[in-house]
Amino acid sequence: MPEDIQSIFEKKIKRAQFRRTITLFGATTTGVGALMGAGIYVLIGAAAKVAGPSVIYSYLLCGLLAFATTLMYAELGRIIPRSGGGYTYAYDVLGSIGGFTTGWFLALGSLFASGLYAIGFAQYAISLTGAQYPPYVARALAIAITVLIAFLNIKSSGNNRFNIQGWIVWGNVAILLLLIAVSLFSLNPKMATPAFPYGLHGTIAAVSLIYISFFGYQLIANNADEIINPEKTVPQAMVLSMLISMAIYVLIAVAAVMSVPWKELAQSDAPLVLLANKSFGGRGWIVISIGGILASLGALSSTLISQSRQTYAMGKDRFFPDYLGTLDEKTRQPRSALLLGAGLVSLILLLSDLEFIAKAANFSLLVSLLPVSLAMRKIYQKNPASRPEARWKIYLPEITLVINLCLLLTLDIVSLAFGQQLALAGFAVYFFYSRKREKTGREGVTIVLEERKQHFSVFTRNRILIPMANPKTQKALLTFTRTLLSKMGGEIVVAAIKNVPEKTDFYEALSEAGETLDVIKRSVELARSENTRIRPILRASRDVARGIIDVAEEEKCDLVVMGFPKLQGNGKPRILGKILKSSSTDVVILNLKMSIEPIKIEKVGIYLNRLRNLNLMLMCAAAVAERRGGKIIIFGFLPPGYTKKQKSKLDKIILAGLMTLKSTALYEVRLKISENNEEDIVRMSPEFDVLILGTRYTKNFEASMPFNVSRRAACTVLLVKTISRLRKLTKIL
Repeated sequence: MPEDIQSIFEKKIKRAQFRRTITLFGATTTGVGALMGAGIYVLIGAAAKVAGPSVIYSYLLCGLLAFATTLMYAELGRIIPRSGGGYTYAYDVLGSIGGFTTGWFLALGSLFASGLYAIGFAQYAISLTGAQYPPYVARALAIAITVLIAFLNIKSSGNNRFNIQGWIVWGNVAILLLLIAVSLFSLNPKMATPAFPYGLHGTIAAVSLIYISFFGYQLIANNADEIINPEKTVPQAMVLSMLISMAIYVLIAVAAVMSVPWKELAQSDAPLVLLANKSFGGRGWIVISIGGILASLGALSSTLISQSRQTYAMGKDRFFPDYLGTLDEKTRQPRSALLLGAGLVSLILLLSDLEFIAKAANFSLLVSLLPVSLAMRKIYQKNPASRPEARWKIYLPEITLVINLCLLLTLDIVSLAFGQQLALAGFAVYFFYSRKREKTGREGVTIVLEERKQHFSVFTRNRILIPMANPKTQKALLTFTRTLLSKMGGEIVVAAIKNVPEKTDFYEALSEAGETLDVIKRSVELARSENTRIRPILRASRDVARGIIDVAEEEKCDLVVMGFPKLQGNGKPRILGKILKSSSTDVVILNLKMSIEPIKIEKVGIYLNRLRNLNLMLMCAAAVAERRGGKIIIFGFLPPGYTKKQKSKLDKIILAGLMTLKSTALYEVRLKISENNEEDIVRMSPEFDVLILGTRYTKNFEASMPFNVSRRAACTVLLVKTISRLRKLTKIL
């Protein structure tokens, strides 16, 4: 069995990582692929409907505004050359809530954008057939291509994927350039008049609609861990892809508006087909439909791939479930993130129309840019050495913040209302799920040393955590916990904590956790010898007490059973005090004063002085007494000259204990007069085999009566602390 633990440990300690295979050309291909998608093939008609012929200026203005943000992202890509894009930039600089906000809206924006590209593919593929089909056919085709691309990317390695994508992306560019070149011979500038039929407001409204078309540059940063020399390649690829795409967008807009009446463009679902028919003749639609298919495929593939990298980064940081933060060992692909992305895009396609998808994507992507601007500003403020040589670039954070905030405010009321709902959903996910997990992940790393997977169940099951460190108490803790399980049922989780110094990588520390791993191996051996199944866990943490608390919360444990820790140099039980103070789980501390073998327990004493901890104390007493054939002695003290009120209070506590006690073991009740409870309990301790006391955390816990009795008693002592339901809920949140 220990050999199995060793092999599982060695397997899990090796994290699969991305391979750096993408060159400047490949990175630029990703950017151009995401930029040159359905934005021009599908949205130019919707933009013309809003702006009229001034859609040309809308594309030019939108490109210039987006280019400012591109330069800011390029600077961030130089300073923080890691995958995750805007999410990683915001998380590194602004922390948990800033990172989650950016990542949440960036993920949603990418999913809506993928839906836009998928429906663009479907519409152009259908137009290629020359037949008319019901709307649900386009949706079904869009879903099918989304799922297909996800599966193809899961199965392919980096080089093969980008070779195929290169042909798709640059094939689309070639078709657009050919369309522009041919259209030059039939341009009619008079068709672009009046230029502003809906005024400047229409031109600006179109900018907010087509802004999604200029967002693909950001996806390059999501792949930074796969890019060679990312601190140089990522910024260069962003700028190149934006310049190429902006030039083509503006030229296509000029060709379309000056070749086809803008009102016809506004009414068409595939507006560039009209331009192609005008330029190439009756069969031009075939050429442009092929281009639309290639563009949509390239954009969909680029966006799905990059979105999965960002989801993977958030999963690795534990904002999202752990399975989203893992890579497939063979292909080095975030398989779960890709499949989830494809599933969510399919759901969006089922429930939303094209215009709504575009508006939702615009809102989400614009919101995701705001924290990134704040992150860039904070970097420049805290680290002046990171500022660019060009002085005007220093103001990029402020410029981009104003630009994107203004664009956000130009969105219609429907977009803003839906965006508010997305924000509320993100708020709920963060505060009720992600915040706690991310904090736990930041403070340590947990490795479960077993192959079996946990299955979801609607039925609750008791879990008892045993933190193991001292070889002398391992068997006692396992034996006592088995005794508790015989009464309450459930399973045992055994954890060993590796203390990791600040600024030391958790996985690096775990790779040298020989002694800590030996603790787990011994626990597994002991459990196996007693036919007990345990769930072995190794955790690296900056603080041992915090590590125990985190494992208890991660594993959803109901109880922590631990040995009485050694005192620190100042006499304070640091680990125990922290656990009692911060744990959101009930705690039992076992201070063993006798040999574990053979165990003969004749008398179990319970000191009752308040209702707090009563249920857990009695449950422990009943479990021990029934298992070992012992007798339960419930006792309490009254002060000399006690009052009727004092007697009545103690009687109520004793009565509550008797009503709560559900045991087949014999019991008796003792009431005594005492001037010093602590001294009298210590004097009584030799007549017990096990003594159970309730406890709670205080600032001077090492001077408290339960702690002193535990140290001085002549028998084994159990200190019991129960957490209220309200506090458990508060701690979880």
